Amino acid sequence: MTPAERLLTVTDVSIGIRRKGKPPLLIVDTATLTLDPGEMLGVVGESGSGKTMLCRSLIGTLERRDAYVVGGSIRIDGMELASASESEWRRIRGTTIGYVPQSALAGPNPVLTVEAQLRESLEGGRRLSRRETRTESLRLLDLVHMADPETVMGQYPHQLSGGMRQRLMIASALARRPRLLIADEPTTGLDVTVQSGIMKLLKEIQAEFGMAVVLVSHDLALIEEVCDRISVMHAGATVESSSTTTVLSRPRHPYTVALQRSRIDLAMPGETLQVIPGDAPTVGSWFAGCRYARRCPLVRQDCIVGEHPRLAEMDGHFTACIHSDLMGSDRDA
Repeated sequence: MTPAERLLTVTDVSIGIRRKGKPPLLIVDTATLTLDPGEMLGVVGESGSGKTMLCRSLIGTLERRDAYVVGGSIRIDGMELASASESEWRRIRGTTIGYVPQSALAGPNPVLTVEAQLRESLEGGRRLSRRETRTESLRLLDLVHMADPETVMGQYPHQLSGGMRQRLMIASALARRPRLLIADEPTTGLDVTVQSGIMKLLKEIQAEFGMAVVLVSHDLALIEEVCDRISVMHAGATVESSSTTTVLSRPRHPYTVALQRSRIDLAMPGETLQVIPGDAPTVGSWFAGCRYARRCPLVRQDCIVGEHPRLAEMDGHFTACIHSDLMGSDRDA
């Protein structure tokens, strides 16, 4: 697909937090990803890798955290939004882009009934009759497989289970039929059975509406289950990106290999669970060269000098490792 036909293109985006009298504190640097219409992209990485702040840049809510896009480009449906105003974001938030927040427990407004919350999402500045909003709200609850939607409409969030609250947040995000859905760790705090149900629901919605989805998670198993492509983030930067099959069968960055090896779902009973050695560099303490170098078994002298490596393409497979040629298909990194 040509760049003009892509729904989302993020190129070398850096995000910083304002500091009085000082340069911005960079928390994301060189984040790059693309998304085609109807595609599901998984963004994966450890806590602190910059995934959530990248999500906020895609829905225009960085200012609420006193952060902003320092550099790079964010194009959604052909519009450049890296420096968009709040009024410009309001025009596309909810219509072009929907958002499912990280915490189902904190997401819904605790003082509004389900019906009132869905009405707010449906109206979005428009005037709709009470009958219209009620009919559409029931349709949305049915769409997300909410049991007994008539009863649920009159309930408050504290009366709903965690899974039901997450389904409510998904219903709210879908209210105005956006073309792109940003789901930021939508299964956080939910048990394994409920997680599976939420993932199945997102996949059903994607197929039914032809909607593109950015699914953020630290859980590589969930990403593998539902996503067409994977983008791996580490210490504020994108370090690898390709199709899910390619990334997981032929990883070209040692960090991706480490994530794969540390998966709980692949651990054998009685064996010691492998962990990624060391700690990710803290925001504001990024060192020269590759930010994974101090944890990497392939590190060489040229890895620890200069700037953090940018993504380079090899047959549609993007990696930020300058020594990816040392990695064999047997994952001996």
